[in-house]
Order: sequence, then structure tokens, then C-alpha cells
Amino acid sequence: MLRHRDPHVRKHVIALLAHDASGDDARALSATLVPLTRDPDIRTVRAALAALGTARARWAGEAVAACLHHRNMNIRKTAAAALLHAGAPASVPHLLRAIGRDDNPGLRSAMAGALRAVVGDAYAATLLAAAEAAGDVRVRRLLLSALDREVTVRAVLALDAGGSPAVPVLLTLIAEGDVRPASGSVEELAEALTRHGVRWTRPEPPTTPGGPPDGAEADLVALVRTGWDPATALRIARRPALPDAGSARRHPSVRGLFRRWLELADHCDEAGDRSRVVCCAVRLCPGPWSPEEQKTLARYAGTLADAFDAAVTGGAVTGVPSASGAPEAAGHSIPRQRAERAAELLDVLYAIAPHLSSVRRFAAVEGLRLLASADPGGLPRPEALAAVPALLRRLGAVLVRADLDRALAAARLGADPWRTAPAVLREVFGVPVEQREGVDEPACSGDELTEGVRSPEAPARLRDRCAASRGGAGDEALAGSRKLLAALVDAYPGAASDERGSLVDRMSALQPLDAPEWTISETRKAFSAEHSSRSVRAEDLDQPRSVVQRDRLLALLEAERPERRTAAAQTLRHWPEPQTGLAVLRAYLRGRTDVLPDPAVDLPARLAAYSGEGCGSRHADAESTAHDASPERVLAWLARLPGDELTGLAPTVVTWWEHGSPAVHEAARVVLHAVPADALAHLLAPRIEAGDLGLLELLSGSPLLRTPALDRAARRLRAQGREDMADRLVLVDGPLRAPGSAYEDEAVLDAVRTSPRAPAAPAEQTSLSGLIRIARDGAPERIRRALTRIVELGTSASGGGVDPELICLMEELLRHPRTGVRLHAHRVSRTLFDRDTHARLTVFLLADPVPDVVRGAIRMLGRAAWEPALPDLVRLLGHPKPAVRTAARDALVDFGATAVPPLRRAAARARPDRRSLYTDVLAGIDARAETEAATTTEAGTDTKTGAGTDTRDRHRHPCRRGLTGRR
Repeated sequence: MLRHRDPHVRKHVIALLAHDASGDDARALSATLVPLTRDPDIRTVRAALAALGTARARWAGEAVAACLHHRNMNIRKTAAAALLHAGAPASVPHLLRAIGRDDNPGLRSAMAGALRAVVGDAYAATLLAAAEAAGDVRVRRLLLSALDREVTVRAVLALDAGGSPAVPVLLTLIAEGDVRPASGSVEELAEALTRHGVRWTRPEPPTTPGGPPDGAEADLVALVRTGWDPATALRIARRPALPDAGSARRHPSVRGLFRRWLELADHCDEAGDRSRVVCCAVRLCPGPWSPEEQKTLARYAGTLADAFDAAVTGGAVTGVPSASGAPEAAGHSIPRQRAERAAELLDVLYAIAPHLSSVRRFAAVEGLRLLASADPGGLPRPEALAAVPALLRRLGAVLVRADLDRALAAARLGADPWRTAPAVLREVFGVPVEQREGVDEPACSGDELTEGVRSPEAPARLRDRCAASRGGAGDEALAGSRKLLAALVDAYPGAASDERGSLVDRMSALQPLDAPEWTISETRKAFSAEHSSRSVRAEDLDQPRSVVQRDRLLALLEAERPERRTAAAQTLRHWPEPQTGLAVLRAYLRGRTDVLPDPAVDLPARLAAYSGEGCGSRHADAESTAHDASPERVLAWLARLPGDELTGLAPTVVTWWEHGSPAVHEAARVVLHAVPADALAHLLAPRIEAGDLGLLELLSGSPLLRTPALDRAARRLRAQGREDMADRLVLVDGPLRAPGSAYEDEAVLDAVRTSPRAPAAPAEQTSLSGLIRIARDGAPERIRRALTRIVELGTSASGGGVDPELICLMEELLRHPRTGVRLHAHRVSRTLFDRDTHARLTVFLLADPVPDVVRGAIRMLGRAAWEPALPDLVRLLGHPKPAVRTAARDALVDFGATAVPPLRRAAARARPDRRSLYTDVLAGIDARAETEAATTTEAGTDTKTGAGTDTRDRHRHPCRRGLTGRR
């Protein structure tokens, strides 16, 4: 199967072979996978590299590191990710060579992590030694730029004193801000910077409240004094350094703009801007938040969750995919700057967790686990990641051992690990702080606990000793396992580092993660003594949770006695299963009970999952009108939903507001007040235009974006003498320009202010590296504009070879999800590259998902008669689309005898029922050859006999005589 012609099959076979491979099996597997790293198919190489990384095949580290020099950027990134787990000393030269050559940020981050995993604490020394040995300035600069926050000022001074050749470049990077010292300040390097002729600007001290404002501080002062301005706020967010906590202390009134900042983040189109604006809002309005501010957070919960996801993933739609389903399994790491920004939003995520839908909760859980997998040592407060388990549990995730291990690792790096680590364990295992009073002097000492973790029989022995120490007070005291669990938690900080894992294993055995209290067997005797006079019956409601108990409680929701229905609903309201919450909701809507599901249950998402559709509001609408649901109960349920979930239900609620009883009218008014005012105005606009001006009462008192329809409605109210209702309409003028358009205005004004006497300044020339970066990371429209600019630069350049990075860019863009981008990149390659390079890039389009694009690529390769494409053209004879198969057949027939060997090989390996696909093409090639041979023979005969028959034909056929004359 590893030689299967379908690359997808080979990829999955490799992943299957690498699954659970360890020990001798992994070493034997690497003997099979290492040759595949040199396979010409890119997907096969990537699958082999990922499998070697998953198997932690360090003995294959050199073969994996050799792929860092592959021409394809995706293979280089996969190799760097694999070296994080499969790196070896032999891979260090390849890593250093690649770090000194490539400037791709994502690739450099992965390679730096792989190098750090191999050399450990010698990371900085290894890079410095390689930089000193490098002869090229660019290579030395790229090597030293990987030392951000890795070298101290004292180390730089020591290198300068030793005459290191890398010092001038290192000082230049420090002065430019590309390399930040791990400790010390740039002022300490002033003398060295001056001696080496490096220009640098001495940073000014922070602005005091009485001093002149500058930079971001001046913009903050402008926001406070002159009022809110979206362009100014966006300019603050786009600065390299965001406002710090001192800005909030110096300008307390900026806290009143908290809602404005979140509103601006909600209107940002780019994920990066949204994340930076949210970080500004959190820094200028730090927690704890007032009840009114918490309502504002809940209103923009979706925007805040998207900002956290953008901070973690860098603006991608989802987390980084991997073969194992976990982002960190593939070796991906988060850059330090993004990790710091995401860590700042943990408190915000904790506050908005109950208001998120199930889809956003899932994305937040994935982002949290990806953030927790990052290196906590690079964060200003690494102990912040210790709170991730509590946040995961608040988001509804099931904790696993990996979550606990990461939280404990972050706690050990914090300022007070002696308190943080036990707090994490108490949170995860459910040990309240109050229990520590009963174990200050346990019968099982800390030394016994530490020694006991080394033998499997220790937990039972320690449990018996703790139970015996309680004497006869076992019924009143806590269960023995809970006492022992609390003692293990207290013993954790003082245990040796190699014994802490065993302690956590014993805790997990006593209390499995995210399971109810594991004390059934210990409390059975006490429970039996307490309830010895009571006989157990099948219809008891206090039995342990089970499928049988759930079915019994669901049946009791239809019981005749109201108290039985209420008791069953009270028991089921906290159960997290979707069907259970839906059943309790239906019983409430039909008036069978007065119990609603738990507020933490996401009712629209539960209904969506139950009915199999995608919009929670549609399911809520269907549920609200089914089963004879009364409007009062439906409105009581809708009052619990967030405002953005009510937009689709607004027409039904408006109908109840118009025609319902007084109680229904008032309840509907409360629900409609929670709907976003602009969305409600948009829904009611047709009826208001038709003359139903009474609906404007639903919009009174709320700020509304001024529209022509609302202006006409206000004028009609005043014309009818209803001045009071017209005055209650709060119409707000929206921004005339989108946020960020001030930069365009400034550019236009600068162009206008240019003196006519001076020659017109040429248009700003973007460098090729900048255009490549835009084309790799930008939106589709920006990518196409960058490609057009690249063509202009390429055609205006005089001579010179083609940049290999440009070829790698075209290879990536030929796999872009947008068809227009792929075709544009193909046209650009035809303009910039030679015939062979363009033909090789055209082969990428043979795997395009659009059949028409594949047909066009087949025709181009057929006309060019590019023989290396023959195997791919033969493979397309099995394409599912008939048009593609026909185009491939015609192209192969045009190739003629050159296509016969690959066709014969494919026919020999094909199944009997598919062999005709290749034999028919071979027959077509033979028929074409016979036809051409016959045509050639006839042409020779006509040449020989043409002299004798020409005279007769000229008299008989005047037209032929003219044709012959033209010849």
C-alpha cells in the first residue's frame, strides 16, 4: 500500500503505521519511512515526516533535518515541526543552516523550538558560535535574530570584550528592537553602541500626568478630552506597544470608554486588529469589572471569543490541524507575543464563558489547550496558565491528564509554586480548602506519603491507617479516600521532582478526573445504617445516575401527580445531555412543570444538535410553536437567551406583543428590548414604511443608526402630532468613513500639499520580500494585487535570476482555496519563469478540485509536450469526471510514442476491470500512427505522379489549377 498510486492512500497508510509505534517497532518503522522522505510526491513526504515526528524517531533526525532544505515551504515547516520530537545532535547543523537562510516567521519559530529541544540550555551559545563562524552578513543577522530574549546585557558586553565578530550585528539588532535582552537595559550598552557606530535612540521616560503627552499617551489624552474617535482608537491599537496598566491609572476616566472599545472591536474586519483592540480595552479597563461592565462583556461575548481565538491561532479559522486531533501533537507552538496577548484575555474568557454558544466554547477550549501547550517560561506571568483547568471546566470541557500536567508545569514557574500547585490540585480533584484543617496533623505523615508512592500497595495501607486513626468517628468524618487525597495534595510541594508524577497518579487512582466523588464503597456502610429502615424501590429518584434512571425520570415527566413531575424535572434540570434538557424544556413549555433547565445549558445549541439543523433560533421558533406551548412560558424562556439569539424570533414575538393579553404584551416587550435595536429596526422597516407607526414604540429609548426610513417615520410622527413618540426615537449618526480610513485621508492630503515646483515623488515601491509576505498571508484581493505588483517588478527588472522564494510562493498559491488566486498565480508564473519552471508549476493544477482548471492544465501540458507530466496524465485517466478523462486521453494520444511506456506500466498494474482505460489510449496512439503513416505515403505518391497528371487536371479543374499555381 505504500506504493499505491493514490497519494492520499499512501498518506493514510503512513499515518496508520505510525500509530502507537514505539521501541523496536518504531525503529523498524523508520527504516520504511526514511526513504519516503525523498519521494517526489509532496504529500507522501509530509506524511512520512509527520509519522517520524509522532514516533519520536530521534535516530532518523538527520534524514528529517535534511528536508529543511526542500524546495517546498510546507515540507520545510513539517520537517521543523517533526524535529521538535525527533531531533538529534546530527540535525543541529541542518537547523543552523536553515535558520541562517530562511526568513519565514512561522518556519523560524518552529526551527527555533526544535533547536531548543535538541541543545537545551546551550541554545544561545550554539547560535552565537554559528553566527561567529558565518561569513555572510545576512546569514549572521538571521542567526542572531533568533536570540530574542535569550542573551543578557552582561553577555553582550562580555562578547564585546572578547572581540567577537558577531557583536556589531547583534548590537544593530538590539538597537532596532529585533532582539530584546533577557535582562538589563539598552542604556547599559550605550558605550558599545557608540564605539561600533550603531545609531540608536535613547527611550524617553514615560509621560507623567503633568508632562507633555507623546505618542499613544497623547492619543489617550485626546480620547479623554475631546471624546471618542474610532480612528484615534484604532491608531492606538495599531502601535507596536499597546497601552499598559499605568495608562489606566494615569487616566481613570478612560474606563468609561470600555463599551466603545468593544464596539470598535466588533466592527473590525481583520482578526489581528480585533485582537489588539480587545487587548487595549482590557488593559485600560482591567478587572474586576462592575455588574454593568459584565453586561457589556456578555453583549460582546462572541467578539471577545473571536479575539482570543485570533490571539492564539494568529487569525486562522481553526486551530492547527494535526493527525492526532490535538494541535500540539504536530509540534506546533505559539509565538511568544501572541501567547502573551492571549494570556491577558484569560480573565475575560472566564467572565464570558456562560454566555458563549457551544460552537464558540469548543473553539475556546481548543485555543486554551493550544495556549497551555506553549512554553510558559516566556510569559510575564507563567502562573496564569495554572488557571486553565478551571477555565476549561467552566467552558464545559472534560479535563484530561495532559491538562493537569501543563497546569502544574506552569505553576512551578510562577512566583509562589508552593501555593499555586496545591491550589491547582485542589481545583482539579475537588478538594475544598476547608478540608486542610482536618489534615494539618494527619495520621499518615508527609514522609510516609512520599515513601508510600513508590509501592503499589501503599494507597490501601495508608487508607487503612488513616481510617484507623479516626477511631469510631468514621460516620461523622469525611471518607478515608478524601482525607488521603487532601494529605497527598499537601505533600505534593515538598516531594522530589521525580516523585511528583507518582503522587499525581495516586491522586488520580483515588479520584478520577472529572468524575463524581469516588467514595461509593466507603460510604455504603454508613448509608446502609442510616437507611436500614427504608426498602429500596425501583421508582426512587435519588438513585445514582444511569441510563435506566434517566429513562425512568423522563417517563415521570408525564406522570399524573404534579409533585412527581416536578421532582423528576428538578433532578433532570442539571443533567448535561441534550435530550434531557430538551425534555425538561418541553415539559415546561406545555405546562407540565414549572422547572426550566439549568441556566448554564446552551438551549439553542442543544435544540440545534437535537434536530440536526444549524440555526438555534429556527429550532427555538419551532419549539415555541409546537406541543401547544403557551406564549407566557415561551417568553419566560426567551428572556433567558442572549440578544443575538433572539433576532430570528423577533417576528413571532412582535405578533404576540400586538395581539396577546396584557401579561403577554409586557413579557414580549421585555424580550424585544433585549434584541439589538438596529437588527429589530431592520426587521420592522417594511411595516413601518407601510404606515404601521405604532411599531416604533418598540424602538423608543434605544440608540438607533439613522437611516432614511427612520427619518421619514419621525417626520410622519411629527406631522400627525405625535411629538412625544418622535422625541423618544434616539437616532445616532453613524461614521461617515470606516475605521482606519484616516490613513487614506492623510495620504491624500500629503499628496495635495506636495509643492508643484518640486518633482512629483515616485509611487512607493514595495520590496519583493514585502510583496511575497503579503501574497502569502493576505486576503484574496490583497494577494492578487501583490501578484500584479510582483509581475510589474519582475518585468521592469533588468536581468538576474529568479528568486527561489518566489517559486515557493507560487507553489503555495497554486494550492490556495480560492480558484481565482490559483489561476492568477499560474498566469504570473507564465510571465516570470522559463518554460520548464512554468510547466512544472502547471503540474500542480492537475490535482485541482475544479475540473475545468484540470482540463486547462492538461491542454497546456499536452501542447507543450512536457514529458515529466506523463505519469500524472496517465493517473488522470481514472478521474471521476468524464470531461477530464477525455482531455487526458487526447493529450496522451498527442504525445504519441513517448506516452507508450507509462501507459503500458499502468496497464500492467491495473485491475482487469480498469485495464481498458489504458489499452484504449494505446489503441488510439496506434491508430494515430497508422493514419499519419498513410498520410505520409499518399503525400509521397502524389509528389511522384503529380508531374504527369498536372496538365490534365489543369484543364478539368480550374479551381485546382489556381491552388496548384499558388503552391
